[in-house]
Amino acid sequence: MGEVKQHQPPMTIDEQIENLKNIGLIVEDEEYAKRILNDISYFRLIKAYSLNLKTNEGRYRENITFQQLVDLYLFNAKTY
Repeated sequence: MGEVKQHQPPMTIDEQIENLKNIGLIVEDEEYAKRILNDISYFRLIKAYSLNLKTNEGRYRENITFQQLVDLYLFNAKTY
């Protein structure tokens, strides 16, 4: 039988923001980021809208901001 996949432990919103900053995402307004992550799940926003915005090493490309991810999410939500 295959190995059991290990899941990451849950993170607080503050930890989520620190993680994003540690992998190169620019978070200009942490209070705004906290409100957004309270409304839109980390997985839905970050995992879905970070595609093609990261390098092969898993870091964000230069000058990618949290606001850009939110804008992509909102643009996509309006097209449906």
